[in-house]
Amino acid sequence: MGTWLATIRFPDGTERYADYSTVVESMCHPLYPEVCRTGEILPSGDECHRDEAVGEPLPYDRGAPISPVDELVLVTVAQQPDDDVWHALYCPSSAMVVGPLSDFYRYALQEDYDLIRDGDGVRHLCRWARSPAVCGAEPAGDRSGLYFPSPGMHWSEETDGPYPESPHAPDLFAEWNAPDVCRPCLLAWLREPEPTAAEEPLREPPSTWWTRVKRSWQG
Repeated sequence: MGTWLATIRFPDGTERYADYSTVVESMCHPLYPEVCRTGEILPSGDECHRDEAVGEPLPYDRGAPISPVDELVLVTVAQQPDDDVWHALYCPSSAMVVGPLSDFYRYALQEDYDLIRDGDGVRHLCRWARSPAVCGAEPAGDRSGLYFPSPGMHWSEETDGPYPESPHAPDLFAEWNAPDVCRPCLLAWLREPEPTAAEEPLREPPSTWWTRVKRSWQG
């Protein structure tokens, strides 16, 4: 089976639940208010063989305009079976988690982006470690060292994880509330489609599977 439980935790302690598909490596909508734990009885009367989101699906509106940046809610997503945890943004106007919808985003972002400070010390997300930033700013300060185009999220068969030389890929959305992070950059990265191959400079081929996953988030 390619579906596991994802638990979305809000700052006030509220939990919502969703399916996570290992086929597309993405959390799926809708959200659910309840969970049936392994060994309990499902609404169908069958025994639950793995934790599963249950109850009436919570309403959401994929076509609603996204909430203002300052109204987006930072949540955590925990995905079974390995308890992978990452931070994401919940949009109150659409009642959806707008992303990231997978922990893999950390490695994919590291392959193509760096953070560069502007004159006020704000860190902007910059593709291929150079200006302009995703938000349109032109930062010219120090780079953070996030950018690592290879091997990034390519996995080692020996360790079943990123290659040993891969630097740690941070969960940048965990810093959403940090005063020196450009929120418009992170939000634009979530919402804007990847550039086409014709728009990209000469470099290694992009992670096309990641582009497909990200576009699926955007509906």
